[in-house]
Amino acid sequence: MTYDLIVVGGGPAGLAAAHSAWQKGLKHILIVERDKELGGILNQCIHNGFGLHRFKEELTGPEYAGRFIEMLKSTEVQVMLDTMVLEINKDHQVHVISAEKGYQVLEAKSIVLAMGCRERTRGAIGIPGDRPAGVFTAGSAQR
Repeated sequence: MTYDLIVVGGGPAGLAAAHSAWQKGLKHILIVERDKELGGILNQCIHNGFGLHRFKEELTGPEYAGRFIEMLKSTEVQVMLDTMVLEINKDHQVHVISAEKGYQVLEAKSIVLAMGCRERTRGAIGIPGDRPAGVFTAGSAQR
């Protein structure tokens, strides 16, 4: 099966893109999210301030993401969780891997990259030195 749209990233941007595409008439839509749940990095943003422009009220990060998740429930948008995108090629093939389904090559007419920001480790951003034992990033501590 060829999807009308594959959205890479299940945070608010990816959820909003999928919902908007559904409203515009696309019916075979897939969201690929590498985490075990939708919501994105905003799940760690427990402070308010989100949602003022879109929903006209102050929401925490999880509440904001939750609004988009609820909006998707009225659609038939498919979701693949705990799935890593390995490659996207010029032929609109998306190579993914997951523990549940293994290696797959998915085809799409269009692809939206909505990976947003992700907390990176000290090594990933090139900070030299050792990290003392017991020191975690905010995301690692919350998990």
